Amino acid sequence: MAAQNPVIVVPGITASVLEDRYPIDPVDIWNASTKKDFERITLHPDDLRYEAQEPARVVARNPIQLAYGDLVEALRHDLSKKKDKPTPVFAFGYDWRRDCFLSAAQLGAMVDEVLERTRLLPHYKKEPPERVDLVAHSMGGLVVAAYLRGRQTGAIPGISQGDCKVGRVVTIGTPFHGSVDAVHKLATGMGSLTGPAPRDREREAARMMPALYQLLPSFPEAAVGSVDRLPVDLFDRVNWQKSVLATMKEFIRMVGSEREPTELFEQFLGDAKRLIETVNQLDLDGPNAIPEGRAGWIAIVGLGAKTLSHVEVERAGPWFKLLEPADVGPKDIRTGDGTVPFRGAQPGFLAPEQLLGVTPDDFSIWEVGDKALLHFAGFHGMLPNVNLVQRLAIRHLRADYRAEFWAHPVPGVTTPQWPAWIERRPL
Repeated sequence: MAAQNPVIVVPGITASVLEDRYPIDPVDIWNASTKKDFERITLHPDDLRYEAQEPARVVARNPIQLAYGDLVEALRHDLSKKKDKPTPVFAFGYDWRRDCFLSAAQLGAMVDEVLERTRLLPHYKKEPPERVDLVAHSMGGLVVAAYLRGRQTGAIPGISQGDCKVGRVVTIGTPFHGSVDAVHKLATGMGSLTGPAPRDREREAARMMPALYQLLPSFPEAAVGSVDRLPVDLFDRVNWQKSVLATMKEFIRMVGSEREPTELFEQFLGDAKRLIETVNQLDLDGPNAIPEGRAGWIAIVGLGAKTLSHVEVERAGPWFKLLEPADVGPKDIRTGDGTVPFRGAQPGFLAPEQLLGVTPDDFSIWEVGDKALLHFAGFHGMLPNVNLVQRLAIRHLRADYRAEFWAHPVPGVTTPQWPAWIERRPL
């Protein structure tokens, strides 16, 4: 029997530690609890690879332990059939501020490195692995899909066209068509990450962050006129409230840049639209795809948590009216995982019948501590820690893994098309 593929875990936005290595002793400028230095993570308008505050050398470390430590350890333990022959599971830390296309190219380099490192392990030498498996949460799923689409087309810089080096994929709470929460953060700043009152430095950091724009919602009726109820295109800058451009203009002036703010804003929105279109054009049955096609990918979707389902736009401003999160049941199309609405979680390359729904009620009696963390991280942030989610991921990657598996059909689906090993449970 072939050895288990090595695995790479790809986290979401804000979920890797950022440190500044310019000081002789590197300094954390972003981590889970003690440090969120918005001024030092804000990118420079003249070169979005670097920070506005120089000299600096900010790099990403591993994903944050609180969010992903348990998932990585569960994968390492349960994918290893023998303790002396462990399955290597790597955590991919990347700079989540930057364009997801850049992160996808970095993931490609990580895939190559993981394969080379795994081939050095004694128990892999007889049958060297040709592919890795990927487990991605939130924005990490967009990075994975962009990488795979780049392998298919060769149209993404830094990713060469060629045979797929990925075996199976698990995505968890990925906003394939975006999240209204991204509108919230761009409109008000990233203050919801640190408290209810966002400050100017947080707005500057959010509005200069390419990846945050790439989470904007594109599903039908994500944004509608407050009076006429007609769709509003969030990728057209004329539909954005003027304060966003004003913040960018003042920030550009303060850092001594001559960049035209309107051109920069249009670049952010254009690149965001291109990413969403690219990832949803992934052809799992086409050339250079994962070997099993659609059967090789499971997408886990959170349901039943209060979630912003749309934004209303007062056209006279324009001005965004961010409504209270929808308090609806998991069968309602307006449901979601607290951050990603169900309509934003549907990938263009999988049918709704293939999606696996999980709810906050799927926490087991043994996950009391994780339930308590719901108030801190929300259901979306805690999805990687849900035992059921971990078991589904492990079973998808290891066929002989035995445990209890179930899921819920997503709204609008009466007959799900799941692997036979998954039990259907009513909502």
